[in-house]
Amino acid sequence: MTSIKITTPCRIHLSLIDENGYTGRVDGGIGLMLDRPNVILEVSNSADEFKIECHRYYRESVHVINEKASRIFKAFNINNKNYHFKLKRYYPSHVGLGSKTQLSLAIAFAITRLKDLNNISLQELTKLVERGGTSGIGWRGFETGGFILDGGHEFGKGKEKETFLPSSASTSANPALTISRYNIPNNWRFVLIIPNVKKGAFGDEEVSIFKNHAPIPRNEVNEVSHQIIMKILPALIKNDLKCFGEGLKRIQSIGFKKIEISLQHDIVKDLLKFFDEYGLKAYGMSSFGPSVIGIVETDYEAEELLKDVQKNQRYRGGHIYICKPNNYGAKFEYIE
Repeated sequence: MTSIKITTPCRIHLSLIDENGYTGRVDGGIGLMLDRPNVILEVSNSADEFKIECHRYYRESVHVINEKASRIFKAFNINNKNYHFKLKRYYPSHVGLGSKTQLSLAIAFAITRLKDLNNISLQELTKLVERGGTSGIGWRGFETGGFILDGGHEFGKGKEKETFLPSSASTSANPALTISRYNIPNNWRFVLIIPNVKKGAFGDEEVSIFKNHAPIPRNEVNEVSHQIIMKILPALIKNDLKCFGEGLKRIQSIGFKKIEISLQHDIVKDLLKFFDEYGLKAYGMSSFGPSVIGIVETDYEAEELLKDVQKNQRYRGGHIYICKPNNYGAKFEYIE
């Protein structure tokens, strides 16, 4: 076996739960996995020399491949000279869809599987490539797909996290703990829009936002938790999109999600307002944006919503997809 092809899902992060930490835990979150857009990576360990190949549009990914592959090579004492990485498809980073986590895990998984290191857990690989320091949605979703509730990290002096910091500045934290995972109803359709505006907060800007806005008031953290446990999760299990959307809309008006939305470009805010005026049962923004989703229950409704979004004069380009749930995680194809 000399080559492996990995096709990843796309992550939607719907909300952080607790940026207060009074319980001794922090972060936590809910999110789900979609069937597109994808990272598609082919890796071979029978090349003549180390090589990274990708389209010029994906140049930003080259340093990620170099960095994450180097970490795995070093951790398991693997000679890298015969590895060829071909990135066949990628989607933008820092738009709220978790592309860096999906690519990082695809790299780690490909290298270890090609070396028959099948006893290495995905959690260990996630730690090695320094992902999951705030959200546990992307790393678990790579493995299982579906809707995921994560319980964040132990919080306080001497614990996993001592301060309110995002994943990029929390590389020493273990991957966020998975509490539960559920299938997304197969009939749900997601109209995903990536507006052509400034990318979501990352790096120093993201760190600054956490520093300036955390801790979130305790009562708001408590209500976010209550909406998730008593409204969003039961609605998901019962395939009740209306109830699911009621809970989702409420948590967008409080807590850390309210702050994330308040920092968005007017086009993002206009899209969320458009969804509301359109009468959608459920909609939201992923992570720090600017990507947003409108959720409907049939292919026809999704196609009509896509057309109406495109007709909306406030919407200015970018990318738009009709997505289905991903309830299985990344796909792997071994090539002899």
